[in-house]
Amino acid sequence: MCGNHIREAVDRRTVLRAAGAAGVTGLAGCLSSLGGGGEGSANELTVGYTTSLSGPFSVFGQSALDGAMLAVEDLESELDVSISVETGDTQLDPSTGVSRMQQLVTEDEADFTMGAVSSSAAQAMASWANENEVIYFPTGAHGDGLTGDACGPYSFRPSASNSMLAATIGAEMAERADSWYLLFSDYAWGQTAQEAVTRILEEQGKEVVGTSPTPFPADDYSPYLNEADNSGAEGIGMLIAGLDLRKATNQLVSQGMQGNYTLAMHQLEDAVFWGLDRDSAGILDTAGQVWGPAVDTTAAQEFCERVAETSETDPYVRHFLGYLSMDQAVRAAVRADSTNADEMRSALEGHEVSSGVTDIKGGDSGMYWRAGDHQLIQPTYSVEALPVDQMQDDPYKRWFQTVNTFAGDDVARPVSETGCSM
Repeated sequence: MCGNHIREAVDRRTVLRAAGAAGVTGLAGCLSSLGGGGEGSANELTVGYTTSLSGPFSVFGQSALDGAMLAVEDLESELDVSISVETGDTQLDPSTGVSRMQQLVTEDEADFTMGAVSSSAAQAMASWANENEVIYFPTGAHGDGLTGDACGPYSFRPSASNSMLAATIGAEMAERADSWYLLFSDYAWGQTAQEAVTRILEEQGKEVVGTSPTPFPADDYSPYLNEADNSGAEGIGMLIAGLDLRKATNQLVSQGMQGNYTLAMHQLEDAVFWGLDRDSAGILDTAGQVWGPAVDTTAAQEFCERVAETSETDPYVRHFLGYLSMDQAVRAAVRADSTNADEMRSALEGHEVSSGVTDIKGGDSGMYWRAGDHQLIQPTYSVEALPVDQMQDDPYKRWFQTVNTFAGDDVARPVSETGCSM
C-alpha cells in the first residue's frame, strides 16, 4: 500500500492524514517513509511536543517546554536550521497523550516527537511511536519500563531511570539508617521507584520494614505517615510524585515528625520544595537528582540565568531535560541529514554526547546513548538541603547542594537486567 506509486501519486500531508484516519498503526511503513521520521531534509524540522500542560503536572511540562525552546534558539543559531514546535496536552491521561501525539504526526506533520511527565502516559506514547516508526523522546519520565520491558526501537529516554536514581542514593540511605519505610505514588513511576529503592537497600543489607502505596493525586497523607511513624523504621523514603510531595512534607512537619527520622527521596525536583518555607525544605537529608541549579559549571549557571529571564519558574531539572531532549533529537537529524526514523536511530545508538549540553550537565559528563535499551547513560547527583541561612532566592532559587557525583555506568543496570529486548 505504501509503494513508490503511492508516494508519487499523493503528497506527504495527504498520506499522513489518511494514516490518521486509518488509526495509523496499520500504516507504520507510510509514517516511516513519509510522516514522522520521514526522509525529509534536516534543514526544516517540525517537532511534536506532547506533555502535561494542564493539571497537577503542568508546572513540570511547561518548564521542560521552556527549556526546549531555549535549545531551539541555540540550535537554529549554531546549525542554521529552522525548527517549528507544535504542542499537545496529555492531560495526564495515557490515551489522550497517544491521541495528541498521533495528531501532531498525522496532521501537523511532526518529523519526530518528545514530551510527557507521567511514566504511564510516556509508556503508552512510546508504544505508539515504536509501532508506527516515529522517533520519540520521553522527556521527563523515569519509570524503569521505558528502557525495560516496554522499550522499543524508536524511543530514546533522555532522563535517568528510577533504577539509576535509586542506585545514586542507595549507599547514602544505607549509611544513614538500617531500616526504612517507603511511601510511594501508586502508578508506574512510584511502583518502579519503590521496587528499585527496595532492591538497592536490601543489596546493602538494610531492611525495608514496610511500604505504603499512596493514591495519586491525594490530599491527605496523614494515614500513610502514621503507618511509617508506627513502623519502628529509622528512615522514611518519600517516593511521592510531583507537587504531592510538597503536601506530604507539609503534613509530616505539621505532625511533628521532622527530626525523628532520616528523610530521603530518590528524585529531587527543586520546584516541589519552593512552595514550602525554608525550614520545611531543609528537612531533606538525601536525594538523587539528574540535574539542578546546584551544578556549578559556568555553562550551568549561564543556563540558569537564561531560564530565570525567560520562564515563569526558576531553573530546575525539568528545564534541563527539555533542553537536552531538543538538543539531542535535532542533532541526530542533522548528523543523519534526514528525519527518517531508522536513520535517526542509527545516528543515536551508541552516540557519545559532545555538544554544549555536556557543559550544562556538569563538565566531563560521560554521556552516551546505550544501544541495547536506548537509555541515555549520564552522571547523577546526590544532593542535600543547604543550611537555611545559605539558601538563595536571587537571581533564582538555589536551596540544595550537590554532595556526590556518580558516573552513569556505575548507577545504570546492565541491559541484560533491564528486561529490554529489541
